[in-house]
Amino acid sequence: MSNFTTQDLLQHPGFRKWVLEQDETEAVFWETWLGSHPGQEGELLEAKEILLALHNAQMPPSGAEEETWTRIEDSIESAAGREDGAKVVQMPRASNRRWMGYAAAVAVLVAAVSFWLFNREEYVHYQTSRLEVRTIVLPDGSEVRLNGNSSLSLKAGWGKGKERTVLLGGEAFFNIKQQPGAEPFIVLTNDMAVRVLGTSFNVNTRRGQTQVVLSNGKVQLELKNKTSAPITMQAGDMIAYSSMKDSLVNKQVNPENYCSWRTKVLHFTDAPIRDVVRALHENTSVIIEPEDAGLGDQTFTGSIPLDDIGIFFKTISRTFNVQIEETEKNVYRISRQN
Repeated sequence: MSNFTTQDLLQHPGFRKWVLEQDETEAVFWETWLGSHPGQEGELLEAKEILLALHNAQMPPSGAEEETWTRIEDSIESAAGREDGAKVVQMPRASNRRWMGYAAAVAVLVAAVSFWLFNREEYVHYQTSRLEVRTIVLPDGSEVRLNGNSSLSLKAGWGKGKERTVLLGGEAFFNIKQQPGAEPFIVLTNDMAVRVLGTSFNVNTRRGQTQVVLSNGKVQLELKNKTSAPITMQAGDMIAYSSMKDSLVNKQVNPENYCSWRTKVLHFTDAPIRDVVRALHENTSVIIEPEDAGLGDQTFTGSIPLDDIGIFFKTISRTFNVQIEETEKNVYRISRQN
């Protein structure tokens, strides 16, 4: 995905929600984005500082005023577009913190107005709540099924003779429409770039890694921090890679077990209960706490409707002689029967 400027970030609703509301989902998205664009940390920190200055009507603690003011002035000059002959209004550098707060507000206002005047490119951002599953039809006819608590971002005007690139945070199932002669479709995550021309696959960026499961067709994976040739996946392949841990897992699986969330049902085959519990938490607001650590090593096979996890509780209760107690709303404890 193309880079964001400071002004792009100031106008991005998801970025503002992260900075001003400390939204956890947006935090995951922007951490993923920064991991794919490490060279833009300066722009991100600058935009964050400007937003907070406007929101709080004051600048950072004493001693940081001069440095902050210099960065804000640079931002104004860039946004105003010197090449177009626009003049920048120079505000006096008052030492009083209140006046510095007003200056910061003016800086944001000038940057925002300049953004619209010079018609900078915008970005389209999709976000789902924890229990929401949403289908997005992209301009090229490709479909993205976005799982709960996930985000997808793409450039406005995307796909019109340009590289079809999207940025994913969370989990999504992609059904890519084949377009002869079109640019490749690329999914960027914190760990890799998934490159494809036409196929169906699931991408999950949770648990500190990126997991790709291919339903049909072929895709190529370009792993971050790896100089080796791209990995070509075949139908039924599952590859999980963490650039932070430098760990790579590759095995054959039943793809339906990894994308059944699209119908709000989770399928498991000989899955450790710890993985089942984690998947339920990722797809719902439920927290399940096994008292016995050994229970997490036991395996579970079956289907769990996301709107009726009682089925899971009944199955493990009979199979492993355990009892389930709701300790508080949506929090359950599993313990051995005496």
